[in-house]
Amino acid sequence: MHDFGLLLAVIGLLSFSLVFILVKRLILLQEMQLQKERYKSRIGLANQFEVKHKQVQGCWWCSLGRVLGSNNKKELSKLQQQLISAGYRKESHIGAFYFIKYSSVIFALLVTALLWAVIGFSPLFIAIVPVFFLLIPEKVLVHIGQNRLDKISNHLPDFLDMCLICMNAGLSYLMSLQRVSKELKEIHPEICYEFEYLLDQVKMGVPRVEALRQFAERNPTKDIQNLVQVLIQNEKLGSSVSEAIYEFSRRMYQQREEVMEEKAAKTSAKMAVVIMPFMLLPYVILMVGDRFAYFGS
Repeated sequence: MHDFGLLLAVIGLLSFSLVFILVKRLILLQEMQLQKERYKSRIGLANQFEVKHKQVQGCWWCSLGRVLGSNNKKELSKLQQQLISAGYRKESHIGAFYFIKYSSVIFALLVTALLWAVIGFSPLFIAIVPVFFLLIPEKVLVHIGQNRLDKISNHLPDFLDMCLICMNAGLSYLMSLQRVSKELKEIHPEICYEFEYLLDQVKMGVPRVEALRQFAERNPTKDIQNLVQVLIQNEKLGSSVSEAIYEFSRRMYQQREEVMEEKAAKTSAKMAVVIMPFMLLPYVILMVGDRFAYFGS
């Protein structure tokens, strides 16, 4: 009887969640319609509204995820930064993340409830497993973003060296970025995509300094931020870009060489801890065998 009551409670909770989602979805659609009507009163803005929301409306599960998601601006800004770092820039990706997050929680809740009803799992799993699935999507997103930023940092010196070759051949540094991004797109797609996005912003009329700052915000790594500072300082002072990039690239190679030397110096101490037991064991066997041979004689 107690198990049946718990099962009814789980079903009731899921029913309440479904009704809550539908009501929240209807409220959101009403707000969007009112916003559209307000835009229609101003010439030209209704088309912009349609372009902005067309892709989100075309993806029903992204729209559903956006309804399920939080409306806190601070939390949305943090999530959007994490998605951008992972390479997901579209507005619909926020809804997709929330849909995956909450659908995995509901799936885990259903599976644990089924296992409890059929096999007799502890009801504690019904509370613990969904919480685990609630937290793991954000951890995975942060891990993907960190791996992507590490790839951008690792490929940056090679990218800059290719840009220097193009600049020494007579191209401007923006044309060099465009040419190298095109040539290395298949080898280093992450960093080429970021520089292509930067060039698109400049072509659309965004000032170079502002575009570079946004580039640093999208890629919060130490190397990218230092590079952006060098390029912004060059824009203000009007000095040679090729010399600044050359010095920056050489410093990056020197820092990485120092890091590799430091790791190599620590390797011998770490290997000694691993090798010492294997070297000590034969010595102990020889010493004990010699002692037995001495006493036997």
